[in-house]
Amino acid sequence: MWLPTCRAFSGWMSLMLVAVVLSVAGRAGGADVLGEKELASGRDPSFESVSRHFPAMKLPREVIGVKEHRDEFIIMPDGRVAFTPSREGYYWRGYIAAKSGRAFFSLDEGNTWLGQPGSGMLTRKRLLDGYMPIVIAEFEPVGQSASGLKFEQTAVAWSEGMSPDRPIWAFVRMTVANTSDRQREVALHWNVDYGADKERKVRKAASWKFTLAPGVEKTVYGKLPYLDGYEKAIESSTEEFDSRLAEAAGFWKELLSKGIRIAVPEARINDAYRAWLAYTFLNVDKIDAMYEPHDGSGFYESIFGIMAAKYCNALDLMGYPDDARKYLDSLGTLISPEGHFKVAFGTVDTGVLLLVMANHYQLTGDRKWLEAAAPRMVKMCDWIIAKRKGSMAEQQEGALCYGLISSNVGVDNPGADYSYVTDTALCVGMEATVQALLALGKNDEAERIRNEATAYRRDIEASMRKAVTEHEGLKILPVMPKTHKYLKRAEYKTHVEAGPGEGYTGHGYYALFGSIVLETAFLPATDETFRLIAQLMEKRDGLAMGMCAFGGKGGIDHAFTYGYWMNCLERGEPERAILGLYGSLAYGMSRDTWAGVGCTNMIHGANAATLPHLRSGTQQLRLLRNMLVREDANRLLLAQAVPQHWLTDGQEVQIEDAPTRFGKVSYSIHSHTGDGRIEVRITPPKRTPPVAIVVYLRHPDGKPIRSATANGEAVKSFDAGSVTLDKVMEPVTIQVNYE
Repeated sequence: MWLPTCRAFSGWMSLMLVAVVLSVAGRAGGADVLGEKELASGRDPSFESVSRHFPAMKLPREVIGVKEHRDEFIIMPDGRVAFTPSREGYYWRGYIAAKSGRAFFSLDEGNTWLGQPGSGMLTRKRLLDGYMPIVIAEFEPVGQSASGLKFEQTAVAWSEGMSPDRPIWAFVRMTVANTSDRQREVALHWNVDYGADKERKVRKAASWKFTLAPGVEKTVYGKLPYLDGYEKAIESSTEEFDSRLAEAAGFWKELLSKGIRIAVPEARINDAYRAWLAYTFLNVDKIDAMYEPHDGSGFYESIFGIMAAKYCNALDLMGYPDDARKYLDSLGTLISPEGHFKVAFGTVDTGVLLLVMANHYQLTGDRKWLEAAAPRMVKMCDWIIAKRKGSMAEQQEGALCYGLISSNVGVDNPGADYSYVTDTALCVGMEATVQALLALGKNDEAERIRNEATAYRRDIEASMRKAVTEHEGLKILPVMPKTHKYLKRAEYKTHVEAGPGEGYTGHGYYALFGSIVLETAFLPATDETFRLIAQLMEKRDGLAMGMCAFGGKGGIDHAFTYGYWMNCLERGEPERAILGLYGSLAYGMSRDTWAGVGCTNMIHGANAATLPHLRSGTQQLRLLRNMLVREDANRLLLAQAVPQHWLTDGQEVQIEDAPTRFGKVSYSIHSHTGDGRIEVRITPPKRTPPVAIVVYLRHPDGKPIRSATANGEAVKSFDAGSVTLDKVMEPVTIQVNYE
């Protein structure tokens, strides 16, 4: 149960008023009240406007480590360094859970750690240079003995050569500053422990006693190896720490500078996307010869094919094709000889993997890789075809779910069920495979699979049309067509305070699964039937501050919202994607360290311990990329969801080497709105030039475009907020005029 807390009565009353607003909206089967208010303001949402409503999440949790290393250190919400997280999540490999250990600093002789409730306060955590997975924590202890002292802890993970194959260590630096006007005596201890409650065992690995004059600071160092940390944690030195920090920081700086380069006039965005990349690399574990993208570190230590595949897609989109290929090849070894993904759920994973494999070729043009992958892709399609035939044999033609495949769609939905989550993913995956085979000249194979995919699509569309129901004047498309599971309000009476007979809701799992269906883009965003999913989410409690509403009033699971945001972009409503981006930054992750979580509650900042989450980082990376660069059939869309405040006078937006299925594109936007104009320079893709490039330039004050030129020549194809250029083959400079 979520329990709100607030230090100040006035703050508590503000939160209560907001909670009442949300509650009333929920009982009425209402819209996203605060989100719609943001959208109705006349200006795009901003981080400042969105974050003012609720507090930041209470329990930020970060990971430090080495790229692809199987072991990581956790920086706990109170600043302690956890060095033996549970391994029980490797359920398919049979690993046994390890003891949970922690390292921490304490004052005097006690075992009370800095940041422990009652001993002081962790005031802030941040990342080195704003984005590297090297965590700096600031403490202000309480009590007479610690008054006037400030503490700053820096924790970095290192292995020899930053190799995933070498033992990993955590190095910790603690700086103590005397901010008082009198001399202070300090006794500081570097401790390690494991166990909990009465079984907790603590060892003092190092101790220091020193005197600090006013305005003077002292720095001490500790280190510990992973797994053997309890026995082998010892004091480190200035030279050793500085060397390890420099090597780790150099590694991360180089790695995170590769790929697409994004520079926007908002520092938190520039920092956040690189932090997301870093965290996701830490969620990949090299085990034996396999590279395993796990959903988490110290939690969800398993491969979930649907998210692992989408992560590979995120890497392709962000300009890391070599890593995407390496991880896809590892996932490929988990395809059975029959052609299905054999870990976790399998069925829906198979479809998503097919789509991502085909997209990998589209984004990279790597024909050699596709030739090697194609036989496996064909087997996967044949497995889908066989599953469909088995399903059709069990039903009469014309039945609601004829031609659909019953399967388990996720850990929270046990048992087989008919779901459009599964079938749309499988069908779209087959259709993408057809295009890949045609690119290789395998026309006969492509035609055979095309015919099967066409029949599959026909059955899914027919099922969707039949499944549409109506309640209280609102047409609804169930995601589970046969059972209407997760749609009935009665199933969520503990969440939305509504009992049986009070209709249907877009809250909870309907929003999550519905968004996944929208992500497939199985039908156009404007399709009358497909549009019903987003409509229910928007009108019946499915959204909170532009994110999937989940787990009670103010509860969100932002990372599942990606499909809805993409649907909004396809509908030409970029402001809704912008709201989602800032909602996620404010409430779906830790502010300053950008570690994305699974679930949280905005009203009082309570959050699950599932962070940094692979799903969150993956979806945020993909959202940001598509806001800046997006393919639409044979057109390339640039800056579609650039917030208006990024285009105020004197601001610049720069994107370099963004992979697209047409090739790499670069562009820069230079705002001179004080003079009534904006200038754009584009280096277009050359591998397969798009039919048209559309550049969106929404004026910060909402002024319409009056005229436009391209390389000095008048452009006729423009509207109030965009310019369209046909068949751009060479670099071009566009100027739009608003007066």
